[in-house]
Amino acid sequence: MDRAVDRAGARKLLSCLTDEHLRIVDADEDYGTALGYARNALVGRDVLELTHPDDREVNRERADALIAGGAPFSITKRYIGADGRFLWVTNHISLFHTGTTRRMMATVELIDGPPAEDETRMLRRAAERILAKRRLRTHYFEDEMFGEPAFDLLLDLFAQDLAGRDTYTTSAAVASGAPLTTALRQIAMLVDRDWIVRDPDPNDRRRIRLRMTAAGSLRMRDYLLAAENL
Repeated sequence: MDRAVDRAGARKLLSCLTDEHLRIVDADEDYGTALGYARNALVGRDVLELTHPDDREVNRERADALIAGGAPFSITKRYIGADGRFLWVTNHISLFHTGTTRRMMATVELIDGPPAEDETRMLRRAAERILAKRRLRTHYFEDEMFGEPAFDLLLDLFAQDLAGRDTYTTSAAVASGAPLTTALRQIAMLVDRDWIVRDPDPNDRRRIRLRMTAAGSLRMRDYLLAAENL
């Protein structure tokens, strides 16, 4: 049997009905079980409250477009279960009318994890968010009290790699928040650990590009996925 067909046949489909404000009107028992709630405890709740904060804006925008006359749509996102765990789903949303009332029906497909493009987006935003929070400390505490330039450098380099942007030694030093001499020592240490590599810029051999190695990227990916599940 074709593996794709086998997966499709075995996948679990749930259903949820909301009003035009995304408040749950009804849901099947399996939907509640998957999220860890009794079915009656879900009725009246805003779907966005059960959705990961990073996925709420696009969910709201797509729903608003549907209500305004747009086409049915599908969205891959994360629910937040009652126990705090994340649940990856693809929701297939359509709008229908019952008399003068409008309802949105979601057929919810449980999936093992995010598609590659969604995981890339999630990891990049996670790295940028952690880095921004770390930089925020300097507004409230003296710089010399807290300093982990190597980790800040890795976070920035990982995010830039996912965005497809080149990072050079000088910009990496700035991202680390450390003096240039300190940043250069940190870069050398990360190279020795085989977490990053230095490459000459093919367009300007005087400039040195930095990029994550496969080992460094895997380590940062695993860390960010673990952090997102806290």
